[in-house]
Amino acid sequence: STTLAIAIGEPPQSSPWLAVGEAGTVVRTAQTRIKLLFTLGVGSNPNLSGGISLLSVRLPLNVEVAYAEAKLTDISCPTGPDSLKVTIAAKPGVAALKLAASDTDSNPTAFADFSNEQSFSDANIADASLNLLLLKIPLLQVKGSAGADVTNVNPTNLVFNKTEIAAKIIKATPTRDLTQTLTASLVNDLSLYVGPLGIIGLDLTAILGVVKQPVLALLKTVTAPVDTLLYSLLDTLGVHLGVADVRVTGATCGRAVLVQ
Repeated sequence: STTLAIAIGEPPQSSPWLAVGEAGTVVRTAQTRIKLLFTLGVGSNPNLSGGISLLSVRLPLNVEVAYAEAKLTDISCPTGPDSLKVTIAAKPGVAALKLAASDTDSNPTAFADFSNEQSFSDANIADASLNLLLLKIPLLQVKGSAGADVTNVNPTNLVFNKTEIAAKIIKATPTRDLTQTLTASLVNDLSLYVGPLGIIGLDLTAILGVVKQPVLALLKTVTAPVDTLLYSLLDTLGVHLGVADVRVTGATCGRAVLVQ
């Protein structure tokens, strides 16, 4: 099963979606938050070795994208109107991605409040049970977390000529630090452990050794669909991780209109 939550904030105060102005004018996009929770079935044979059975596996993915920015830095017509050039310094929003539990998981109001910075902790990734002759534990929790940042934070100068402005050509900053296997990378970095049970003499390391690989194998079966869903959602929202799309819709050597 899948649950999804999306929150879209406002652009920073006094920063519009588009602007008419001279050099120094800035436009910014809104911040975006996405929360995806995939709960996976364990198949018809959940029994592992050592009396351990896998009950369920979860993939809790949190995405937070900061606002992107475009700043008009120069308008020039060095040899007349036909030589019009507009330079935009574009900076993509920083994206933070977490396989983790959030303090807003059970609080939709806090999730939608962008003045409230989310904090993350180890999530319950899998449930298992232990069934031995003298020891029965109905619920073992396998916990863990992983995180990654998309950090293309240096401005890129995008130059538009008269033809590109007339055609409303969109230019994008280059993508950095972003792979097409985003969720798979997080799963590979996932650090797992079995939650403490308070039972003296029980070898949690041995239990984790039995459970870890089946859990990771199940998670990896959904990384490609999760990536596809995530990118589709972001595309629908007009958000590209690590990229800022910019166009100039009109300009003279005095003023320009920007849309991002």
